[in-house]
Amino acid sequence: MEQIRTKIKIMSLLICTLFLLSMFPGATTATKTIHNETGAVPSHMVLKNEPPLIKITDEDAVCDLGDEYAVYADVSTLYLYDLKTGETENILVGGNIIYPKISEDKVVYYDFVYMGFKMYDITTGEKTDLIITNWTGGDADDFQFFGDRIVYQNYATDIYSTEIYLYNITSGDNIQLTDTPGEDFSENPCIFQNIAAWQLTKGAQADIIMYDIASSTYTNVTHTSPFESDTYPSIYEKNIVYSYFYYDKPNGTTLYGLKMYNITTEAETTLFTDGEPTGGTPEMFANIIVYSLAGAGLCLYNFSTNYTITLYEGDYLTQPWNVNENYVLFTILGDGAYLYRYNNPPPSLEITIKGGMGVSATIKNVGTTNLTSVDWAITLDGRLIFAGKTKSGAIGTLAAGEEATIQDSVIGFGRTGITVSAGASRANTSGAVLLFFVIGVK
Repeated sequence: MEQIRTKIKIMSLLICTLFLLSMFPGATTATKTIHNETGAVPSHMVLKNEPPLIKITDEDAVCDLGDEYAVYADVSTLYLYDLKTGETENILVGGNIIYPKISEDKVVYYDFVYMGFKMYDITTGEKTDLIITNWTGGDADDFQFFGDRIVYQNYATDIYSTEIYLYNITSGDNIQLTDTPGEDFSENPCIFQNIAAWQLTKGAQADIIMYDIASSTYTNVTHTSPFESDTYPSIYEKNIVYSYFYYDKPNGTTLYGLKMYNITTEAETTLFTDGEPTGGTPEMFANIIVYSLAGAGLCLYNFSTNYTITLYEGDYLTQPWNVNENYVLFTILGDGAYLYRYNNPPPSLEITIKGGMGVSATIKNVGTTNLTSVDWAITLDGRLIFAGKTKSGAIGTLAAGEEATIQDSVIGFGRTGITVSAGASRANTSGAVLLFFVIGVK
């Protein structure tokens, strides 16, 4: 009798699960197309060099990138590198200057002699004294400049009591945006058009806070748990991208990655998660994000097409890096600053992720070259995944035009992000786990 009851319970559970699966057409499928390619240069670093990299200086300069110029400084001299002509103009501005930031035809920098911000007009050659602060020149990410506004980090009493301020160059208004309680502190501000954002650090965790300048309203972009942290925001138009960290205490594993918040829809998207730490300061222009893997290198990622490429491999990368419509600008310690002109070539791998009984993915070689020994991995980041969080293997041979299917059995419950990698390629989606089944794959 007990065996009959057990069978009835199992059948009831399966019927319920199949009913829920029927609510999602087919075994719902997500298709992501990605490509990764790395050049090889024999030295302490590996740089992507097709098309050729452009070295703008041999100095280990902290650079910024505008539409027409790359800018950096050395003591009392400001350097403007013309992206069209490849020529550098040396401008003696005096003082002891660091961290120049460019927006349109204006450059803002910090002067230790003046103990405040100054501005240089590229068109007129005019130099303007701006606001004096008690900031003592910590990091390049401690302030940003856009249009006629500077958002900056200032010390209230010491380096552990920082607040965020907004300075209007035209009006001279200086507004304190934060009043951080207790031992918490605000840092890493960024700005684009009418939106400012920063990182609110609370002990070992951090959240991203957004401020709408026109309406003077604040938004908690993220609401981290004791095991999560979101850091280093960057804004472009209606999107904020930031680094993500999650510690899965029950399983003793950690996940790193990038997330993106849409200011209009208030939707948060996980761009990818991985076991390798992402470095700080992801930078964004349109649909291009440039980010680092700690101690590993610099990557360019197109979140519209999922195209990704490694620009540099090694642990000599210095922060920050920058990106505009055509170029990525970055500095290698002991080697100088480089420009990389990027493009998005056709993809060579197509990854289709499916739900159903576990997670499966189709890896198709849409390129013209036969591939061998293609390593693959499936990763789920849900908190209630009891089995099947990760699985890996290798595809022996994948000829041009052919495809292979990989699969991971899962036991768990609740929403989860799903990452599938094949070789150097990656695809991301999300779904829900219901015991043995993965449903609602987007």
